[in-house]
Amino acid sequence: MEKANKKQVNEMTVQRIKAIIKKMIKPTDRTEKYWKKAASKDVESVMESICDHFDKKTFDTKKEALIFSQNIKFDKNMKILDLACGMGRTCKWVAPHVNEYVGVDFIPEMIRKAKEYNNRFKNAKFVVNDGKSLNVLDSDYFDLAYSELAFQHMLKPIQESYVREILRVLKKGGLFYVQIPRIEYYNDKTYSRTKKETDELFQKFLVTYENTSDAYYYIKAEK
Repeated sequence: MEKANKKQVNEMTVQRIKAIIKKMIKPTDRTEKYWKKAASKDVESVMESICDHFDKKTFDTKKEALIFSQNIKFDKNMKILDLACGMGRTCKWVAPHVNEYVGVDFIPEMIRKAKEYNNRFKNAKFVVNDGKSLNVLDSDYFDLAYSELAFQHMLKPIQESYVREILRVLKKGGLFYVQIPRIEYYNDKTYSRTKKETDELFQKFLVTYENTSDAYYYIKAEK
């Protein structure tokens, strides 16, 4: 029993150290080179690189994601966009409940892994974009879009470009759910925002602040 407890303590210590190291890495340090390198690893290593507190034992069942924390509603008629989907971690929780799921990411290897990881979902499609626009997608097409913990990896001009594109690809009345990094937490004006700047970012939407944590504004934006 004592040996098992010691092993558990050691595992917890390793997880804490990894979390501290990740916090020391600025999100804006995560360039295209960073993501390509992350995507080149095996699936487990990719998730360890990009997910805080990754645990391979609970990864497929642990529901710490925007779609759960904000209680996003899906139905069988909906077309859904997952912006900056990575390897499509949330696809398995969305695709079975909607008409069509589309995941977009700018790293081809990440998209390849997403297709492989989610190949059992016939209504799921993964698309490579240019890292700043959604010109590969049709206008007025999606009922709902979301972006899971991605905007803190984007400089402000990229955030602004994506918000304009989300406005274009959503149907009238469509919703966009996203976390916006707060300046009070990240203390870097190149990608984190004040409340006023967040309002300006979504000025063409009807915005609801669903929640505010130390690090993020949780936004629901309606077209």
